[in-house]
Amino acid sequence: MFKLTAMTVLVCMICSTTIFAFMSEKIAYSETVDCGSVTLTEIFRRARLWVSQSAPDSKTLVSDKETGDLATQGSITIVTPRSDNSSGGVYQFRYVLSIECANRKYRASIANVEYLETSNVRTIPLDVFSQKNENKAAAAELDIKLKALLADLQQNVKDYKPF
Repeated sequence: MFKLTAMTVLVCMICSTTIFAFMSEKIAYSETVDCGSVTLTEIFRRARLWVSQSAPDSKTLVSDKETGDLATQGSITIVTPRSDNSSGGVYQFRYVLSIECANRKYRASIANVEYLETSNVRTIPLDVFSQKNENKAAAAELDIKLKALLADLQQNVKDYKPF
């Protein structure tokens, strides 16, 4: 019985390490913010409130108040105008935003950023999508929007103005 339990724990540890390594390779943006003397519960509440207000159509994947973990899947639409260098177009991207609250800080990470191809209904990873010259403008606009998303999160969690 002990051997079975020990083997199960060992297999779980190996799998979780592999999954963590795989996820860390796909992280596109990450920031850690110190919120001063704010409690874990308050940081989590502010982050959950921000998620529900900023992206009401996003899916909540994880919401655990005890550990301070929050993960959502959202989407961003980028519209690029037609120019001499680009044919322009509408691009739909999907991402996962995870927020970990601990020790009066939070770490926000945007990972698994993918382009949703409408014709084939499949996803293309951001690094593959941004390699094509015709997609450079959309990738640059997406970069601006994702950084603005993290800045807005910081403004509404760290610099929260109570009423």
